[in-house]
Amino acid sequence: MEKEERKQRLIEELGVHFEAEYNLPPLAARIFGNLVVTEEIGLTFDDCQNKRGASKSSISTSLNLLLQLGMITYFTKSGDRRRYFKISDKSTFFIRKLEQALKKAANESKMIQKVAAYDKEYNSEKYASNKAKIEAYMHCLDQNESTYKETIEALKKLI
Repeated sequence: MEKEERKQRLIEELGVHFEAEYNLPPLAARIFGNLVVTEEIGLTFDDCQNKRGASKSSISTSLNLLLQLGMITYFTKSGDRRRYFKISDKSTFFIRKLEQALKKAANESKMIQKVAAYDKEYNSEKYASNKAKIEAYMHCLDQNESTYKETIEALKKLI
Protein backbone atom coordinates (compact mmCIF):
# COMPACT_ATOMS: atom_id res chain seq x y z
CA MET A 1 0.00 0.00 0.00
CA GLU A 2 1.44 3.35 -0.97
CA LYS A 3 1.84 6.23 1.46
CA GLU A 4 -1.04 8.40 0.18
CA GLU A 5 -3.51 5.51 0.23
CA ARG A 6 -2.43 4.59 3.76
CA LYS A 7 -2.75 8.23 4.82
CA GLN A 8 -6.31 8.45 3.43
CA ARG A 9 -7.33 5.27 5.22
CA LEU A 10 -5.87 6.58 8.47
CA ILE A 11 -7.73 9.90 8.05
CA GLU A 12 -10.96 7.97 7.52
CA GLU A 13 -10.34 5.79 10.60
CA LEU A 14 -9.49 8.87 12.65
CA GLY A 15 -12.63 10.56 11.35
CA VAL A 16 -14.83 7.69 12.48
CA HIS A 17 -13.06 7.71 15.87
CA PHE A 18 -13.43 11.49 16.32
CA GLU A 19 -17.11 11.34 15.34
CA ALA A 20 -17.76 8.82 18.11
CA GLU A 21 -15.31 10.12 20.73
CA TYR A 22 -15.97 13.85 20.40
CA ASN A 23 -19.44 13.75 18.89
CA LEU A 24 -18.20 15.64 15.83
CA PRO A 25 -19.99 15.90 12.50
CA PRO A 26 -18.32 13.77 9.79
CA LEU A 27 -16.68 16.66 7.92
CA ALA A 28 -15.23 18.27 11.06
CA ALA A 29 -13.92 14.85 12.15
CA ARG A 30 -12.21 14.31 8.77
CA ILE A 31 -10.71 17.82 8.78
CA PHE A 32 -9.34 17.16 12.26
CA GLY A 33 -7.99 13.83 11.01
CA ASN A 34 -6.26 15.65 8.14
CA LEU A 35 -4.69 18.08 10.60
CA VAL A 36 -3.49 15.24 12.82
CA VAL A 37 -1.62 13.43 10.04
CA THR A 38 -0.47 16.33 7.87
CA GLU A 39 3.24 16.78 7.41
CA GLU A 40 2.72 20.52 6.97
CA ILE A 41 3.07 23.00 9.83
CA GLY A 42 -0.55 24.00 9.24
CA LEU A 43 -3.26 23.84 6.59
CA THR A 44 -5.02 26.83 5.05
CA PHE A 45 -8.76 27.06 4.48
CA ASP A 46 -8.15 26.26 0.80
CA ASP A 47 -6.01 23.25 1.73
CA CYS A 48 -8.84 21.92 3.89
CA GLN A 49 -11.35 22.49 1.11
CA ASN A 50 -9.17 20.82 -1.52
CA LYS A 51 -8.48 17.79 0.69
CA ARG A 52 -12.13 17.28 1.65
CA GLY A 53 -13.87 18.52 -1.51
CA ALA A 54 -16.64 20.19 0.47
CA SER A 55 -18.29 23.59 0.04
CA LYS A 56 -16.73 26.74 1.48
CA SER A 57 -19.58 27.16 3.96
CA SER A 58 -19.25 23.55 5.18
CA ILE A 59 -15.49 23.90 5.62
CA SER A 60 -15.97 27.22 7.42
CA THR A 61 -18.59 25.77 9.76
CA SER A 62 -16.39 22.78 10.55
CA LEU A 63 -13.27 24.85 11.19
CA ASN A 64 -15.22 27.23 13.42
CA LEU A 65 -16.59 24.30 15.42
CA LEU A 66 -13.11 22.83 15.89
CA LEU A 67 -11.81 26.26 16.95
CA GLN A 68 -14.66 26.70 19.47
CA LEU A 69 -14.00 23.26 20.92
CA GLY A 70 -10.33 24.14 21.34
CA MET A 71 -9.28 21.20 19.18
CA ILE A 72 -7.47 23.42 16.69
CA THR A 73 -5.82 26.83 16.64
CA TYR A 74 -4.59 29.02 13.83
CA PHE A 75 -1.63 31.22 13.10
CA THR A 76 -0.64 33.63 10.37
CA LYS A 77 2.62 34.11 8.54
CA SER A 78 4.23 37.49 8.05
CA GLY A 79 3.15 38.97 4.72
CA ASP A 80 0.47 36.31 4.21
CA ARG A 81 -3.18 37.13 5.01
CA ARG A 82 -4.22 33.48 5.15
CA ARG A 83 -4.82 31.62 8.40
CA TYR A 84 -3.04 28.33 8.91
CA PHE A 85 -4.90 25.79 11.02
CA LYS A 86 -3.19 23.21 13.22
CA ILE A 87 -4.19 20.94 16.07
CA SER A 88 -3.98 22.49 19.52
CA ASP A 89 -0.90 21.83 21.57
CA LYS A 90 -1.11 18.12 22.37
CA SER A 91 -0.35 18.46 26.07
CA THR A 92 -3.01 21.16 26.46
CA PHE A 93 -5.47 19.07 24.44
CA PHE A 94 -4.72 15.97 26.53
CA ILE A 95 -5.11 17.94 29.75
CA ARG A 96 -8.48 19.29 28.62
CA LYS A 97 -9.60 15.80 27.60
CA LEU A 98 -8.57 14.33 30.96
CA GLU A 99 -10.23 17.20 32.85
CA GLN A 100 -13.47 16.41 31.00
CA ALA A 101 -13.14 12.74 31.93
CA LEU A 102 -12.41 13.72 35.55
CA LYS A 103 -15.51 15.91 35.68
CA LYS A 104 -17.62 13.15 34.14
CA ALA A 105 -16.33 10.62 36.69
CA ALA A 106 -16.98 13.04 39.57
CA ASN A 107 -20.56 13.66 38.37
CA GLU A 108 -21.13 9.93 37.99
CA SER A 109 -19.84 9.36 41.52
CA LYS A 110 -22.17 12.02 42.98
CA MET A 111 -25.20 10.57 41.23
CA ILE A 112 -24.43 7.00 42.32
CA GLN A 113 -24.03 8.22 45.92
CA LYS A 114 -27.37 10.07 45.78
CA VAL A 115 -29.19 7.01 44.43
CA ALA A 116 -27.53 4.78 47.04
CA ALA A 117 -28.49 7.18 49.84
CA TYR A 118 -32.07 7.28 48.58
CA ASP A 119 -32.24 3.47 48.32
CA LYS A 120 -30.68 3.10 51.77
CA GLU A 121 -33.39 5.26 53.30
CA TYR A 122 -36.42 4.23 51.26
CA ASN A 123 -35.63 0.88 49.68
CA SER A 124 -33.35 -1.06 52.01
CA GLU A 125 -33.71 -4.38 50.17
CA LYS A 126 -32.57 -2.85 46.89
CA TYR A 127 -29.76 -1.03 48.69
CA ALA A 128 -28.58 -4.23 50.38
CA SER A 129 -28.67 -6.27 47.17
CA ASN A 130 -26.71 -3.61 45.24
CA LYS A 131 -24.28 -2.53 47.98
CA ALA A 132 -21.34 -4.71 46.89
CA LYS A 133 -21.77 -3.73 43.22
CA ILE A 134 -21.95 -0.04 44.12
CA GLU A 135 -18.84 -0.29 46.29
CA ALA A 136 -16.90 -2.02 43.50
CA TYR A 137 -18.06 0.57 40.97
CA MET A 138 -17.25 3.49 43.29
CA HIS A 139 -13.80 2.03 43.92
CA CYS A 140 -13.20 1.97 40.16
CA LEU A 141 -14.38 5.58 39.82
CA ASP A 142 -12.10 6.65 42.68
CA GLN A 143 -9.11 4.94 41.06
CA ASN A 144 -9.88 6.57 37.72
CA GLU A 145 -10.19 10.00 39.33
CA SER A 146 -6.80 9.53 41.03
CA THR A 147 -5.19 8.43 37.77
CA TYR A 148 -6.70 11.37 35.87
CA LYS A 149 -5.44 13.84 38.50
CA GLU A 150 -1.93 12.36 38.51
CA THR A 151 -1.73 12.38 34.73
CA ILE A 152 -3.02 15.96 34.50
CA GLU A 153 -0.33 17.09 36.95
CA ALA A 154 2.37 15.18 35.04
CA LEU A 155 1.27 16.76 31.74
CA LYS A 156 1.20 20.24 33.28
CA LYS A 157 4.83 19.81 34.29
CA LEU A 158 5.71 19.03 30.66
CA ILE A 159 4.22 22.25 29.30
